Amino acid sequence: MTLTLDEVLAQNDPSKLEQLSKDDLHRLFWRFKGQQKAWDRDKAFWQSTNENLKVAYERLDEQERELARAYGIIQEDLSVAHNVQRALLPRVLGEMADEIEVGVYHKQLTEVGGDYYDFFRLPNNRFAVGVFDISGHGVSSALITAFLKAQFMQVMEHFDSPQGIVEWVNRTSFDFLREVRKYATVNLVTFDPDGIRYVSGGGYGLLLHGEETFQFEKKNHFLGLRLKPYREFALPFASGDLLALYTDGMVEAQNKDGIDYSVRRLNDVINRNRNEPCEDIVARCVEDYTAFRAQDTDDITLIVLRRR
Repeated sequence: MTLTLDEVLAQNDPSKLEQLSKDDLHRLFWRFKGQQKAWDRDKAFWQSTNENLKVAYERLDEQERELARAYGIIQEDLSVAHNVQRALLPRVLGEMADEIEVGVYHKQLTEVGGDYYDFFRLPNNRFAVGVFDISGHGVSSALITAFLKAQFMQVMEHFDSPQGIVEWVNRTSFDFLREVRKYATVNLVTFDPDGIRYVSGGGYGLLLHGEETFQFEKKNHFLGLRLKPYREFALPFASGDLLALYTDGMVEAQNKDGIDYSVRRLNDVINRNRNEPCEDIVARCVEDYTAFRAQDTDDITLIVLRRR
């Protein structure tokens, strides 16, 4: 009995091969040769693929080593930048400390950041304090803090009013800040014998004078946004009065439910602890904030001052 090739293959019985016709045996031979050729081709493909994968993995390992070396260099540079930025932060001037008690909390979100504060000496033996928040985070914002510090240090020799100081810095810095697409909030306060004068463009300020409470007027624009005049305001600041200046890092942080810490809550904590030393007031604020927020989301600066 003669079977066709398809019938033999369908029965899956090699003993049936002897029942194939001569033509079917030829077809079986050439089918086998075709399968062998395909197998050889696939084998060559996978061998080549394996070789390519081996080379790719070797290159990947080398790239990972290069990335690790680059990351180490970046971390080293960031550590240096962090130390430089910390060194730029001021200590309270000796003469100022005789008149003003000061407590400070300053924390950058990353190794370097955009919050900056400073204490200045004015030409007439008076003093000023400034708190600034540069847009963004990281190295670019940190570079702007160094630039603004130099600008403010230069102008303090020529003006003694916060309006004149801030307008000069805004005018001389405007083109540069626009070019690098940065701006900065500004809270600059000068101390008179029985009061303060201030310019507030985006910053926060709270003054407790006896039984009265004042919040800073925030009607001015940020540094680097407009070439317009700034408005200066005055408030009493007598012995025992308390002044708090801060950026938005605390008040805009949220808890796990998405609720802001808020200006009101921070001001309430300051008010409740107003009779404590300034450093203790700052510590109470930080404790309350830390217990509330889910995580830090911005640089933070809080300065509390009391006239002795």
